[in-house]
Amino acid sequence: MKKIAYMRVSTLAQKFCSQRQQLKKHGYDLLFKEKISSRTKERPQLNKALALLEPGDVFIVCKLDRVARSTKELLTILDFLNHKDVSFICINDNIDTTTVTGKFFYTIIGAFAEMEASIIRERICSGLQAAKENGVRLGRPKLTKKHQHALSLYQKQTLSVKEISKQSGLALSTVYKLIKSHNLS
Repeated sequence: MKKIAYMRVSTLAQKFCSQRQQLKKHGYDLLFKEKISSRTKERPQLNKALALLEPGDVFIVCKLDRVARSTKELLTILDFLNHKDVSFICINDNIDTTTVTGKFFYTIIGAFAEMEASIIRERICSGLQAAKENGVRLGRPKLTKKHQHALSLYQKQTLSVKEISKQSGLALSTVYKLIKSHNLS
């Protein structure tokens, strides 16, 4: 079992001192630190820390806002840790999933993640339904005039595929794909 700690500060002027002291009191085997704004999507040190975690390990942070920029991102990370069977400790927010109460916290987080996925699914379905009701055509676009012209030339069987490509203005490979997709070969 490894204890992997992560700390982040947002600006070069900020120091890691208070986070480091709190994490030392808690104890850790590996420490990853990052001086990077929370607005920056890529956080290589966080990604390295998460990649090293194995079942039974513990991931420790001082505050939730040090590990995630949004509730959605936090839910994603916590869901990842839970599915990987990794415990999570957030010192300042009194979250410790190595305890019974902490395990209950994971259950609640899992329920929120599930609910969010259901809400997204519902929004997509209602959006598609509204689009259909407003006459929006869903699915692949109809053939362009160039595509229709190429197909009609091919069906006449008077020109080679290369000649059809030149006359229609389509690439040779596109004409071949068009013929194949319409089962004309």
